[in-house]
Amino acid sequence: MKNFKAKLLGVSLFVLTLTACNHDFDKVVPVSPPPTANQVFKAPKVLYIIADGARGVNVRDADVPNLKSLTPNAIYSWNSLADATVSTDATNWADMITGVKKEKHNVLTEDFAGNNLATYPTIFQRIKATRPTIRIAAFSASAAFKANLTGGTDVSETFATDAALKDRMVSFLATDTASLVIGEFAAIEAAGKSDVNNGFDPQLNAAYKTAITTFDSQLGAILTALKARATYAKENWLIIVASNKGGTYAVKAVEDDKTVLSNPNANTFTIISNPSFNQTFIPKPFVGNTYVGTSIRFLGDTEKGTGQVLGLDPQTKVNLSSYFNFGDTSGFTISVKIKKHKNPANPSRGDYYYQWPGFLGKQSQTGSTTPQVNWGSNGGGNGWNLCLWQNKWRFMGMGGTATTQASNNGQEAQGMEFTGDTWHDLTAVVERKADGTTAVRVYTDGVLGVTNQNGGSTANPSATAFVFGGKPNFDSPSVLRIGYVPGEIDGSGGSTFGKIDVELKELKIFKVAIPDGIVKQYACDQTIDSSHPFFNYLVGYWPMGEGSGTVLRDKGPLAADFTLAQAQTNGYRWTPFTDLICSPVASDLSLKVPKNSDLPTQILSWFNISRQSSWALDGKVWITN
Repeated sequence: MKNFKAKLLGVSLFVLTLTACNHDFDKVVPVSPPPTANQVFKAPKVLYIIADGARGVNVRDADVPNLKSLTPNAIYSWNSLADATVSTDATNWADMITGVKKEKHNVLTEDFAGNNLATYPTIFQRIKATRPTIRIAAFSASAAFKANLTGGTDVSETFATDAALKDRMVSFLATDTASLVIGEFAAIEAAGKSDVNNGFDPQLNAAYKTAITTFDSQLGAILTALKARATYAKENWLIIVASNKGGTYAVKAVEDDKTVLSNPNANTFTIISNPSFNQTFIPKPFVGNTYVGTSIRFLGDTEKGTGQVLGLDPQTKVNLSSYFNFGDTSGFTISVKIKKHKNPANPSRGDYYYQWPGFLGKQSQTGSTTPQVNWGSNGGGNGWNLCLWQNKWRFMGMGGTATTQASNNGQEAQGMEFTGDTWHDLTAVVERKADGTTAVRVYTDGVLGVTNQNGGSTANPSATAFVFGGKPNFDSPSVLRIGYVPGEIDGSGGSTFGKIDVELKELKIFKVAIPDGIVKQYACDQTIDSSHPFFNYLVGYWPMGEGSGTVLRDKGPLAADFTLAQAQTNGYRWTPFTDLICSPVASDLSLKVPKNSDLPTQILSWFNISRQSSWALDGKVWITN
């Protein structure tokens, strides 16, 4: 075999290292040290400005001298994040005012219907419950903001225009003693929505471009008023300026990394400034390695693109698929690269949300050799399958002996979430233990994580193997298959979530349970060669890069080629690509840049208010050494 293994291609506020603290403030925010004889205590105060619909990269590239005057003494990013799946103003305002995300506050629509703000109230109410003497004022350009998100404020006013809002804030700051002053500006978003063809593109929508510079001028007037306060020298102002969300924009192909960071609706900017801060720029984080090649793309019902190992061993005349039976004693490892596309059936639960369709496996109904995904309770025989489930995936083991009916009917180990339209490595390692048990480890991009067993969840995966009940048997009369497969689990029959649209590449099957460290080390490699420490245990290797034809060649020792078939045109097709591989999921990326729910927690820390665990805040504090 040719050796063609590819070589994959916070700073601190005061010193060098940026630290995002998530746990330090779970109970107590450290209080400021007492002033010395030569120090003058300055009262902590916060100016919090929200600019609706200001895409971060657009603001970065705009003529905004007042905004940028804050950055030499700020933690700031042009790639901070709004909610990635719900782009309403209300949802993102709620994140910015409550400190929790939509899964808790349940603000999903612009009318705030069905919200859970009674359980997760505004940061103003949290502050008042702890420090009732802190004066809070909120000024907004949106009636919905005032009506739903200003509970706990001492002053709450709304205005018809941003200009009127700015004038009121300037006059208010001149004399009022409020310690927390909020302003919500709406004109930038209104300008973006005013042009249905060009949206939030400042190069094509002149009104949007002008609205950004106008907002900057209004901010300048507010900052001037703040610094002109008679008491300014005795005050310590934290200035936060951030957008609630972005807006529609045709992202150029060269700029589209297929992660949440390229979602124009989620792209925001965040500036957290104080004169004592050193400049701390938070850049766009690493989003994966470049991956270039050709893959095979499969569609499910009704196109029914599939590949099956149908050939016979030329010497024994045994079906080659039988060599991928692993019985009830052998360990094995399955690894495949996958890129899932948007669900073609019904994306109402999320563009990349799937419900059960299998895409790789070896199983059939009892007494049949026809590949099919079935639980034992419905006639399912021995075998295994890899399926998509919601935004995650599952390794499913069926059959064998078991101590419970549930185990006999089949068991699943669910892997972690992975993003759509970029490449990921999924690996399942089945290991036969010395005590006679069988365990499976599931890795997503080389990270061991079980999210439905062992107490694991999507938010907190279990980094341990799942032990099957009983003794699974992975022998099946079915052929080894890839792509579409029928079955009871939403695989066909017009199920709204059963259709698949996936690209596959680099399928490797080893007749050994590869150790944890080796899986992690090699997961994101783009191919395999003899330098891999378990290369000699390969029983099947399909690069799937032919680019044409009806066969996927097995480069392993068995030459167990897949034969492609389809019920309709485009059931399978060859697809050249230039993408990313092993891109972090949105939840991981949101830990690397500021997000909306961080800002209330930032305000709490500035006022040295203890963060109570019962509040269940989702934000973290961006601090420096």
